[in-house]
Parts: sequence; structure tokens; C-alpha cells
Amino acid sequence: MQTSDVYSELMARLKYPESELFRRVLQKLLTPEEGKLLLELPAEPAELAKKTGMNEEEAQRKLQEFMERGLIIRTSKGLFCFAHDMTQLHDANLASAEKWIDTELLDLWKEFRDGEWIQALSGGLGDSYVQFLKVLPAWKAMERSPDLGELLPEEDIRELIRGADPVTAIPCTCRRSIRECDLPVDVCLQFNRGAEYAINRGAGRRLSAEEAIAIAGEAEEAGLIHTWASSVSSRLTAICNCCRDCCDIFAIGMRVGTTEQILQKSRFRIKVDQDLCTGCQDCVERCFFEAIEMKNAPPSKKLKATIDEDKCFGCGLCAIVCEPEALAMKLVQT
Repeated sequence: MQTSDVYSELMARLKYPESELFRRVLQKLLTPEEGKLLLELPAEPAELAKKTGMNEEEAQRKLQEFMERGLIIRTSKGLFCFAHDMTQLHDANLASAEKWIDTELLDLWKEFRDGEWIQALSGGLGDSYVQFLKVLPAWKAMERSPDLGELLPEEDIRELIRGADPVTAIPCTCRRSIRECDLPVDVCLQFNRGAEYAINRGAGRRLSAEEAIAIAGEAEEAGLIHTWASSVSSRLTAICNCCRDCCDIFAIGMRVGTTEQILQKSRFRIKVDQDLCTGCQDCVERCFFEAIEMKNAPPSKKLKATIDEDKCFGCGLCAIVCEPEALAMKLVQT
């Protein structure tokens, strides 16, 4: 196979052919010789050694390195395989340990995303898990809302975390590459098989449940929305903590109007007690969705928070910063 064809074949396998911007990413990520090895996958170390003339120990070392770099995953059957699609490669590579990531690579991923991939995502390209993402309400907002009744098991992030083993945290792949905000980066929570993959390749360390819960709380305080792929698998694999400036869901979705196509709302919406509202507007600044406006509320002469329930996704971030506790969550879907 000619060198020029290696990258073309890899791009075809990722269902993303004919892209010079992405070719530049691949050329930074791996050499043509490494690309040829990836094209021999899926395989076990012994099988790869037989195919390529490497000894088995050398094949094992190379596969481990590929996994650390986020180029391959290990299947439930023990086979090593190249990333299934663009989303998987992007997320795995950019969540790798720092020794595998440099500024040039971050810049190339950003150039590709801003110059080309954004159009694909805007057009509804739904590879991997994106069509299943759902808002997970902030538990600190739920604590301020005593009349919610019994929550579903998947609506309490603390219980989701406590029910997983192992648990780890890895860098947010969006904020790591896009770098349009200064919000926390090492807050992407991984669970069960997702956490095992991250730990085995050195992208994260094993966390206790309470350590992970603390990270989730810090993310809420910082103004990050919990999202998770609730419909993909019966076992939890990841909870993202998303910002509005870098995240592909929000930064792109809000710009082109596709957020509701790829993100499900929670069962809750925000309600406001206008007698308690002081008109501080802290909640307005926190809302990703422009669901809160300050309006006249007679007989008071102050502007008060007013909620547009059609725009609200039920994330609860606004309630966390409401000092007079005028905001609380309410159940709108049973």
C-alpha cells in the first residue's frame, strides 16, 4: 500500500473521507508505518505479530502505546481495534495523558473542528452516541427543591456514581482543544468499562465515589451542565460536564439551532418565587438556553426573574447561585 493511501484508508474506516484538514490531524497523530499497523486491526497481539513479522512482545508494547494515545480500544472479546468513528477517535485521543498531547495537536484538532467538522455536526451527523445525550440535573439544585417526590434512579448523580466501579475523571476533550473558556477541564467522569479503559491507558486514576461526587459538585458550582448517554447501554460509562463556549453540544448546537435534536431535557423545569427574587440577575448569566428574563412584576418596582419553560432544559445551574433561594426545580413530566 502506498503511503498516501494509508491515511485515506483510515479516514474511510472512520466514515470521514476526502478531508485535508483531518488528514493533517492523522499525519500528526501517527506515522504511515503506524497507520499500516492500525489497518491490520482488529487483532490480538499474537495475531498482529504474525501478520506483520513483529515478535509478540513488540506487538503487545505497540498496542499498549496505541491505546495510551487513544488510537485504539479493546473490545469485550479482548481484541484491539481502531476507533469506530470520528467522535470516538477525537474523544479518546484528546483525553489521553499529557505526554501524548502537545499544542500543535490541539491546534490541529481545533482547526479541523472549526473549519469543517462543525458543518458536519450542524447538519445532523450523528455518529457514535450523540443522539442519545440527556441533561442530568444538578444535585445541589435538587437539594433546594423539597417537593420533587421520589426521583428516578438515573436522576441522582451521586447514586449513579456510587453504583459504578471503577470510577475516574479525564480531561474534557472539548475544552482541552477549543480553549475558549477557563472552566475546569479534568471533570469528565468515566465509569465501569469506560473507567477501566481510561485507567488502563493512563488517562485517569481510580477515584473513590466521594472524590467523584466532589468533582461533580465542583463542576456544578463552576457552571457546567451534566450530560450523559442514558440510552446507549444498560451500564453507565460517562457523565460529561459541559460548558457553553467549547462543547460541541452547546457551542455548536446553540449557534445553529440543533441543541434540541441531540440533547434531551430532564423531567424538571425551574420555577421562581417572585416574592423572594431580589432581581440580582445571577441566574440570567448562568443559563445556557436564554430561558430566564428579567421582567416587571407589579406591585414590585424591581425587575424579577421570569422563566420560559419551553426554553428551559432542567439543568438546575441557575438555582445553585440564587442566594435568596427564589429558584427551585419542579417536576413537569411523570
